Amino acid sequence: MPPAMFLANLSQLDGLPWPSFSFATPAGAQNAPNPATTLFSGWLPWLLILLLLLTLFILYRRYRNTKNFMRLRVSELEALSDAGRVIVEAQLDLQALCELIAHEASKVIDTSTFQIGLFERDLGRDLYRILFWTINGKRQSPRSFDLSENAGIVGWVRDTRQTLTIKDYEREIDQLPARPRYVSPNPPRSSIFIPLRSGSNTLGVVAAQSAEPNRFTANDVRRLTILANQAAAAIAHAYLYELERTRAAHLELVGQIARQVNAIQDLDDMMHQVVALTRSTFGFHPVSILNLADDADEAELVASTWPELEAAATRVPAGFGIIGTAISQRRSIVANETQTDRRFEPSLPHLRHIQPDTQAEIAIPLIVNQELLGVLDVQSSQPGVFGLQEQLVLEALAAQAATAIHKARQWAAQREQAWLTTAQLQVADAINQSMSMDDLLAVLVRLTPLLVGVESCGILLWDEELQLYQGSDIYGYPAATAAQFRQLRLAIGQWNPLDAVHVGMEKLITSQPPPWQPNSGNTLTGLFPLAARGRMVGVMSLSSPPRPNSQTPAGICTPRQEELLNSIALQAAQAIIGEQLNIAQQEEAWVNTALLQVAEAVNSLIELNEILDTIVRFIPILVGIDTCLILVWDERSRTFRPGPSHGINEMGRGLLQSFEIDETELPLLEPQEESRLLVTTFYTFHLPPWLQTLFDSPTASALPLFARAKLVGALVISPPRDGRPISGRRLNILTGIGQQAAIAVVNDQLYRESAERSRLEQELDVARSIQASFIPSGSPHISGCTVASYWEAARQVSGDFYDFLPLPSGRWGIVVADVADKGVPAALFMALSRTVLRTIAMNRNDPAVTLERANEIICHDTTSDLFVTVFYAIWDPDKRVLAYGNAGHNPPLLLRRDGRTKLLHGTGMALGVLDSIEIEAREVRLRPGDILILYTDGVTEAVNEDYDEFGLERLRLTVAAHQDEDAESIKQAITAAIRDFAGDTSQFDDVTLVVMKLDNG
Repeated sequence: MPPAMFLANLSQLDGLPWPSFSFATPAGAQNAPNPATTLFSGWLPWLLILLLLLTLFILYRRYRNTKNFMRLRVSELEALSDAGRVIVEAQLDLQALCELIAHEASKVIDTSTFQIGLFERDLGRDLYRILFWTINGKRQSPRSFDLSENAGIVGWVRDTRQTLTIKDYEREIDQLPARPRYVSPNPPRSSIFIPLRSGSNTLGVVAAQSAEPNRFTANDVRRLTILANQAAAAIAHAYLYELERTRAAHLELVGQIARQVNAIQDLDDMMHQVVALTRSTFGFHPVSILNLADDADEAELVASTWPELEAAATRVPAGFGIIGTAISQRRSIVANETQTDRRFEPSLPHLRHIQPDTQAEIAIPLIVNQELLGVLDVQSSQPGVFGLQEQLVLEALAAQAATAIHKARQWAAQREQAWLTTAQLQVADAINQSMSMDDLLAVLVRLTPLLVGVESCGILLWDEELQLYQGSDIYGYPAATAAQFRQLRLAIGQWNPLDAVHVGMEKLITSQPPPWQPNSGNTLTGLFPLAARGRMVGVMSLSSPPRPNSQTPAGICTPRQEELLNSIALQAAQAIIGEQLNIAQQEEAWVNTALLQVAEAVNSLIELNEILDTIVRFIPILVGIDTCLILVWDERSRTFRPGPSHGINEMGRGLLQSFEIDETELPLLEPQEESRLLVTTFYTFHLPPWLQTLFDSPTASALPLFARAKLVGALVISPPRDGRPISGRRLNILTGIGQQAAIAVVNDQLYRESAERSRLEQELDVARSIQASFIPSGSPHISGCTVASYWEAARQVSGDFYDFLPLPSGRWGIVVADVADKGVPAALFMALSRTVLRTIAMNRNDPAVTLERANEIICHDTTSDLFVTVFYAIWDPDKRVLAYGNAGHNPPLLLRRDGRTKLLHGTGMALGVLDSIEIEAREVRLRPGDILILYTDGVTEAVNEDYDEFGLERLRLTVAAHQDEDAESIKQAITAAIRDFAGDTSQFDDVTLVVMKLDNG
């Protein structure tokens, strides 16, 4: 387009010419031309065109540069992508992979001085292992650096996981985050350190270095970072691949060893095979297995590739050396530098002559189901050979070995258990076929040595009566020794080992010669308690020379044999107890028969002396004694009365009949009587001098006779003819006969008491009839009122009474009294009081004067401590006035017709307490419909099962509820209320009640 046309197109803009500029002009000069304006107007369009062309050129150049840059960037990314793909897809080991990474890095950066290092941790140390390393283009050998003390820059990169770019070491040395560790006399000037990150872990470092400062740009850092990320993924993959491949190879190797080991059933052969295969497979020596017994604090070497160690019966205590530490801590212990490891012990104190050249050692505990079976110990003459991989492989091998050992032990235990069960069945069958105690003991002493493998066996039985051990049967000794053993009697305290077994009821192995073989020499004796149901019945003795290298404290048998011995001892104890029970049952049957004969003889007699005389004739025959005497206890005189006897001549019997034996002459009987023991005690005591002649012995035995927890007598016998203490069967017989005698004495006493009681009952019945005749029968007819009465004695006779006295002028005397006692004394005092009151009341009109005079007569004519409370009233029907006096009695209850109540109190003391008393005379006017209740304390003090009293309030409520009824109905209502309240509770007081109700109108 021509310039003129271009300018023409730009000349219009909103109606204005463009470009246009306005300047101020003087008036009149507007049309004059300006040279400057003309010149500028000519060049301005060309200037604008030039600027536009320049802008277009710049934009074009920038476009071309950007396009070239993008093409270069894409090419670079494609190269990095290809390099990363090659790295990631490479199936190489770590060394080859690092070489490939360095080769690919050389395509994007200067790698003349370059390294790829990986972080490792071995034996507690932090290591930096450079797998690929070039310095100034020269390849270096792989090398490891310990970062434990000085980690340097690579340690900082590992910890922070950040890239570090150093432009110039000399200028930035003081600003660096860590001090560099140089391995060259000519250190670099600039470096790039990029972490190889995989997840949260830093695998290693890629570093590029140069002798020139500012050698590496940001693009170099970016390209190497991209490549490092790809390399980290490949290295992580290679790690896993190598780990799995190594683990698979090791596990296959361990599996091969395990298959060979599991094919062996013999435990000893299996452990020797484990150590041999471990040595041949891994090349370590010596390899040993140590066995740990149950609850043991030391391990015993049972298999080793070093024969000298195995032959020396090596034992390692817990906590000693590497092996002992593994035992105590129950974990693998690794010592790669034994010369500097304080836990390492070159040899045991007793094996100083055996010292392997051990530079490294690992001890692995053999554990199955939390049970420590032993230790696999592997040693090497080369230091530092037990790395993580070796430890894992050996631990896997140890696990397989532990499982195999556990299975072998189980198989051996099952085999031994089968043998043990068979042996136990043989013992049980032999015991069951025994017909007597002698057969049983003979079977036990002959069968036990055959099953256990000891030389001799004997059984000592415990005699409960004599409190000592008796020799019964023995096997494995000469005839003379066996005869001596059967005559043996060992009391507690004669042989200490036997005492210990008897008291502790635990087995004991002793080197002390037994009493039946004092010259036994180098022989061990095992004492096994025969105990069952918490009771010692005997001791089984086993003798045998000590076994060398025995694993048991006994030293005469293996643990399994010891288990069999315990089973035999238990079966023997149970069989002995069973046989003793059979013997006891036979004796019991004999005793019952004897007691039945005594009982039949006793039951056929009536008189006590005849019964006791029969008993004393039976006792010497059944118990085996010469003299017997029955003493009858007299409770009143606190003495023993001699009864029938046997073995005492007639003069002696006459002497006995003339004396009573004081309780102090039998001092041991008194505490028995006071303690009221229901179980009879049999004991021996010293006789008084005069009785020693009768019994022909300084001592005798006494059996207290108790019945109903009371001492009724004693059975005294002389010492037995055979000299053995009376116990067991004989004591049972004596006790049974003693009970018969005690029952006979008590029955005689009861018979006498019953006869006396019957006589007293008859007399009391007569007394009750007489007393009942004193009580008015029915209720009298009194003018102006109705009267009802009730009387009930708590016992056969009563101390309560009531009376109605007809007086001159139509008046009536009413008496209610209560003697302060019960039974016959109260009844007699009641009769006296009633008679005195009736006599005095006939000629006196004042109730108070009547009571005062009655008190004088009672106090004068009686000397007892009894007294009587009396309420005496005189009723005047014409005046409707009730005059009364109260001598300490319960105040009667007056219920007015309008419902108001009043208690008729009075001041006066009970009769019979003091010679002279004053009683207040009172009177009350009664109205029609009023109700008067006279009673004794048996009414208000009646109790229920909770011991609550009936009380005056319940009495008032009962009367008020039946106020409109007649006197008889009110009486019945009161007695019914008392019965309902008390229920079945026994009452302890007499009940007397008088109800008086005035007629209406």
